[in-house]
Amino acid sequence: MINKLKSENGSSTILIALLLVTLVVFALLSLTTSASELRLAQKNAYNNKTYYMLDSEGKRFLYEVKSKIKDALIISRDRPELFFNNLDILLGEKIIRSVNYGNDATSMTIQRTIIFEENSRRKYLEIKLLISQPTAESRINDICSVTEWRLWQEDFEFNNTIDLWEGIP
Repeated sequence: MINKLKSENGSSTILIALLLVTLVVFALLSLTTSASELRLAQKNAYNNKTYYMLDSEGKRFLYEVKSKIKDALIISRDRPELFFNNLDILLGEKIIRSVNYGNDATSMTIQRTIIFEENSRRKYLEIKLLISQPTAESRINDICSVTEWRLWQEDFEFNNTIDLWEGIP
């Protein structure tokens, strides 16, 4: 009679309970891993977005300068020595440039820094162009070259200053 009251499900119940606990633990681990991968993918997407935004602004600036170079080449086709004077007039006030007078040739350096700021973080794109003295048959890509195209961001500085009241009213 005692054999009839005895349950034989104890060991299998314990194994099933341990299996369920193991499955729940691995499910939670999988969930946290996929959540961290999602955060990393979003951060990666943000970095790519800012990179391509700065790059497109840089290419827009390069196109603007090259179109002014093309106009200056057309204006000074007969007299290449007036190229830099015409280009200087066409560039206007907003583009930073310097003219370099050498022994045998004149060149112009154009600089531009493009700043992208979002969430109080700044990323910079520095562009330097070198424009050399054209000849009568020069083309735009022959005289205009990109000497620097650098993307960088400011170093992170932790602000650990705490403004405490010193008791003086």
